[in-house]
Amino acid sequence: MTIESFTESKSAIATVISAVLLLGLIITATTMIHVHYIPAWKSDSEYAHMTDVQVDMSDLKHTIDILSAVLAVDPESTISMSTPIELGGGDIPIIGTTKTSGTLAVNASDCGIHVVASNKTHPIPIYDSTNDLRPLGAIHYRSRNNYYIDQMFKCENGALILVQDDRSLMKLSPAITITKNAATSNISVAISATKLTGEKRTISSTVIEEVVVTANTSSELFSSGNNHFNVSTVNITMYTDYPDAWEKYFNATAENAGLGYGSSDDYTITSEVTSVTLSVSGRDGEDDISLNVKRIIIDASVGNV
Repeated sequence: MTIESFTESKSAIATVISAVLLLGLIITATTMIHVHYIPAWKSDSEYAHMTDVQVDMSDLKHTIDILSAVLAVDPESTISMSTPIELGGGDIPIIGTTKTSGTLAVNASDCGIHVVASNKTHPIPIYDSTNDLRPLGAIHYRSRNNYYIDQMFKCENGALILVQDDRSLMKLSPAITITKNAATSNISVAISATKLTGEKRTISSTVIEEVVVTANTSSELFSSGNNHFNVSTVNITMYTDYPDAWEKYFNATAENAGLGYGSSDDYTITSEVTSVTLSVSGRDGEDDISLNVKRIIIDASVGNV
């Protein structure tokens, strides 16, 4: 009885080994791409989206400023304007098509301004804004990134603030003007506070949403030149969750106006957990501060484009 044996095919073995090596190389390369490259690419893409959102929120702040200027001229104007906000982003064609989401909220948080002015000849404040400027409403965007650090952009008290981790930075300033006359040392303080009204609403999605703002009305709350006297002290308190940003803003604004810091000089700043107060004093307690306070009311709403 004859036993037949199989013959070894060296070329077949070489082909199998080559295929296995090629498959291993493909798996290794794919793993490297997913572990090292895709996270970096996604992080860059999410960063680019944050840049786009900052532009969108800056446009929204500018739109509110435009309506405020219109209402300052015509308090009865009812002009409406809209600004698109891209809530989701960070996607990469083919290899990473999933978008991150974001949250857009209108009037979901409390903020406001409290202005108190005193006159040398009056024992009680000559002006107290009480509830006229609180709450003022706010609009914010909060990211939900997978790779890049989360950020929030918030329009509050007339300013645009960027929040990242436990740090905050004012990107666009409110309509508060402080000047000092070099010749007389008289100080002028002008505050145009924007109050955002409308239904509280929060939207979370990956698509483009739009914020619609409509001019409502404006009013002058106090003016030194309109049947009122000059004042000797002005205290401006900002109610906020980001006192560090407002403290830096107040310091920069006062310094740029030529005011000196200190209890015996022109201004001081007091910072608390949820508020910052700028106190401006006249020369030797004299009534040499001119104060003007206006309130602009704008309706705000959010919805799909």
